[in-house]
Amino acid sequence: MRTAGQETVAGQHRALRLTAPTNLDSAPLLGSKTAPPDPPAGLLDRPRLTARLEVGTRGPLTLLVAPAGWGKTALLAGWFVGRRARGSAIWLTLESTDRGDRFWSYLHAALAAETARRDPDRPAPPAPGRADPELFLPRFASVISAQPEPVLLVLDDAHTVTDPEVVRGIEFLLRHCRGRLRLVVAGRTEPALALHRYRLTGELTEIRAAELALTLTESARLVDAQGLGPATEQIRELHHRAEGWPAGVRLASLVLQAGEGPTTVREYVGADPDPAADYLSAEVLAGQAALTHQTLVRTSVLDRVCGSLADELTGRDDGEEQLAAAARDAAGFIVAAGGDPTWYRCHRMLSDVLYAELSSRFPDEIPRLHERAYRWHRAHGRPLAAVRHGLACGDLSGAGRLVDEHWPELLLCGHEDARHTPLPTGLDPGHSGLALAAAVDRLETAGRPAAGPPPDICPQEPTSIAARIVVAIDGSRYDEALSHADELLATTGLAATTAGAPAGDTQTRGERADTVAKAMLGTVRFGRGDLAGAEAVLTGLVTAPATDGYGCPTRYAAGQLALLHARRGELTAAYHAAQQTLVTTACPGRRCAGHAAAAHLALALVALYRDELPDATRQLDLAAALIVPGTPGTVTGLLPVVQAALRQAEGDFAAVTGLLTTAPMDREPPDGQHSRLRWLALAEARMACGDLDGARELLLAGSHDERAPAVAIALARLHLLTDEPADALAVLPQWSAPDGGSPADPLVTRPERQPVTLLERLTAGLVAAVATHRMGDQRRARELLEQVLDLAAPDNHRLVFNHAGSPARDLLVEHLDSPTRHRNLVNDLVDGAGRRHADRHRPAPALAEPLTDRELTVLRYLQGTLSNGEIAAELFLSVNTVKTHVRNIYQKLGAPRRREAVRRARELRLL
Repeated sequence: MRTAGQETVAGQHRALRLTAPTNLDSAPLLGSKTAPPDPPAGLLDRPRLTARLEVGTRGPLTLLVAPAGWGKTALLAGWFVGRRARGSAIWLTLESTDRGDRFWSYLHAALAAETARRDPDRPAPPAPGRADPELFLPRFASVISAQPEPVLLVLDDAHTVTDPEVVRGIEFLLRHCRGRLRLVVAGRTEPALALHRYRLTGELTEIRAAELALTLTESARLVDAQGLGPATEQIRELHHRAEGWPAGVRLASLVLQAGEGPTTVREYVGADPDPAADYLSAEVLAGQAALTHQTLVRTSVLDRVCGSLADELTGRDDGEEQLAAAARDAAGFIVAAGGDPTWYRCHRMLSDVLYAELSSRFPDEIPRLHERAYRWHRAHGRPLAAVRHGLACGDLSGAGRLVDEHWPELLLCGHEDARHTPLPTGLDPGHSGLALAAAVDRLETAGRPAAGPPPDICPQEPTSIAARIVVAIDGSRYDEALSHADELLATTGLAATTAGAPAGDTQTRGERADTVAKAMLGTVRFGRGDLAGAEAVLTGLVTAPATDGYGCPTRYAAGQLALLHARRGELTAAYHAAQQTLVTTACPGRRCAGHAAAAHLALALVALYRDELPDATRQLDLAAALIVPGTPGTVTGLLPVVQAALRQAEGDFAAVTGLLTTAPMDREPPDGQHSRLRWLALAEARMACGDLDGARELLLAGSHDERAPAVAIALARLHLLTDEPADALAVLPQWSAPDGGSPADPLVTRPERQPVTLLERLTAGLVAAVATHRMGDQRRARELLEQVLDLAAPDNHRLVFNHAGSPARDLLVEHLDSPTRHRNLVNDLVDGAGRRHADRHRPAPALAEPLTDRELTVLRYLQGTLSNGEIAAELFLSVNTVKTHVRNIYQKLGAPRRREAVRRARELRLL
């Protein structure tokens, strides 16, 4: 059943078809080719991509390139209807038969119909069959050039057109229509246009599979629109398996929705029927050359493959050539992952299809393929990748020795090449290395708790201790994990005693073991709420040089440290630590890429506390997409709390309750720190929506310490809302000192009391200032507010002010009449606190006189720090010409200076 909105869009599409031409001199034209297809049921609104299209079509050329099923046509069709309502717009769906005059006949008919729709008195463009071939294109270009407004031309399925004359004709129009043509080309491969020229001049906008991929939030919305509402973890696993491929998410969710056959994503893999597999076979694999297809099938036992490894598995010497061809022909499904030599990886759903073919057609080859992969990985210094293949081909002792030698990397980053290489059952529980491999594998497999070695098997071996850490962390038993982490750190020297290892090698292994043990110790301390202890350990790792080029412990520690800083409100430190994680390359370990989830979650908090909500949403989506089984609870436990805080900042209180009450707790006990954070966030949400009694009930619950700083601050805010400023001041913790108290404060003697964080100090200070002002002491209130601004300014905190309500805004307004060191900040805060989020989503008003294309180009440069002379040099213009453009921009935007012009342009969504 379609909604009213979908019926409206469908009706607009039908109206487009009515205006399409129906006859030509030679053969009838199909009206369906000159109108976009009807939108699918449950069409997903994707504002981040439609915004890219809007920006791109201010220039001459926009390119959408992605394989089948990535939503190119659906995105363009939904956007096209709205764009056509605002100006001239032409749609043309191409086919392989659209060559020469037939292509130009379609384009002529579409332009003629659109010209008649917009201005019936304007002369029609020349038809290709009635004009001198040498004069047709110039005349056609002159008609477009004479249009009163730019003409949008969408060419869908452009990869089907191979006629070089058509390509040359399109380039001619782009060059000679005097900027009146806005071309959008969508296809599975790049068109043969001179794209390099437009890239060089910055006039090409490219949207590829990586941008078209659904975010986790978009996947959830798409599944929900189809009437399927699985658990959060089901959606996460479906999104992870589909890697954001829209058709894959839709097709898999339809199978799960049917209720016949698989009911979980895990059961869906290999199910029959599998519409996603059928789609991939028909649209992706059917066009592959025979040798390329054989290479993909035989390398499907691997997650990543390079040319020489493919040669080892196929017995040929053309691996690099075949992989490059596959990546070219199936871009988005087979991608180059970088490195030297170049590594390639296959989309998970396509990998399943290829492995199913291998298992069906060549089952006897699978053990031999694992043996060859085992041999290649050992010879090329990739021990963790070799482990699983060694176990798969039966060399348990050799694989066990590899784990004994390289357990730190396994503990921190996980297994490699694990997708179609399951660990064999019945591994020797008496071998601590194999027990660690099994424990890590179970940790990385959703829904299965880790299982370590028996307690009496080599209890002092690092591998045995590491396995016990894995089990404790998986169960969120942080006190137990802390004991094991301390024990591991004390015994890491044992890692350097591997028999037969060269002296330099043993030293390196010992150093790696030490850094990984410290990384685990820092995480465990963070997980149990010891932020100061965690910071000391993690900072030591981040500032220490990497061991023998092994940067994973530093990368991991920087992400955890960024999250720690962000939780405390130390935004600048959080930002820099997060960047350190993101600029460091991940190793191939299954969990290593997911370590960046902590950095993205930290950046989401940074953006949230700075009241930059769109960026916070983007970073949250990135963090959620990177979470895999085995991601530390410091990330998975905090994620729903941050998501709820963002929804609350946006005013969506219903979503806050849902996030905080339905998100899984990863087996954390009720008194764990993330359970307390959720409970506190729920109380804050109830206060925000006026349920003061419900908030008070939560805050005074017997299982929580009401004298803890965060609880005390929440109670103080509650007293303010009930007009009890004296009681608010009485319960506030001491916030002006960084350590959270003074010697006279009896709470400081409580060993379980955490120091007041910067974020808590800001909130407490603002509550104190408002309460003091309400009690009539304006002078003291101004002093307190100035102290709060001193704390907020270095990290650019905004949210705490902008969403504190009208009393805080009134106090800020009054503060403008007082001497202050933060006048610019207060001015911005007054504006920010007065803007509600509903205002941010109002349609942008149109300019009375729109900016020209050149003015838009200059406007983009005004965002930076270049002078008019430097902008002129960049654009090859005279300084006077740039000054004229700048004056026109200021006049049209109603802005006296550059800063105001940029702000106004952003409000109008011109930037």
